[in-house]
Amino acid sequence: MQRDMDIVRRIALETAVLPFGNSLDALDGVDRATFGVHVQWMQEAGLVKAAVQEYQSGEPPSAFVLRLTWEGCEFADAVRSDTLWNKAKVSVLKPASSFTFGLLKDWIASEVREGFPTLRG
Repeated sequence: MQRDMDIVRRIALETAVLPFGNSLDALDGVDRATFGVHVQWMQEAGLVKAAVQEYQSGEPPSAFVLRLTWEGCEFADAVRSDTLWNKAKVSVLKPASSFTFGLLKDWIASEVREGFPTLRG
């Protein structure tokens, strides 16, 4: 399975608006296996606190997100704008098919710091 940054973004944004004490255990249009693996990756990246149940038999993990971490809140805030996200997909994600998550975060932070110059031009 390949990492899908649109799913990562959706998980972050949906978790950001959850009422306190609620958890996220699914996304519309995303199968449970894909959701579970992406939550596991997000937990490994330090974006979320989650409960992940891994299975030995090769089954995909079962997972639910408890909350965003500080880093996850920063990521959700940075990718909230559809315009900025679409620009990131064109400028970073597509050209660099082997991009790193750090590269994406740095690019978004740079755009925010510079006041979205690429969005004006």
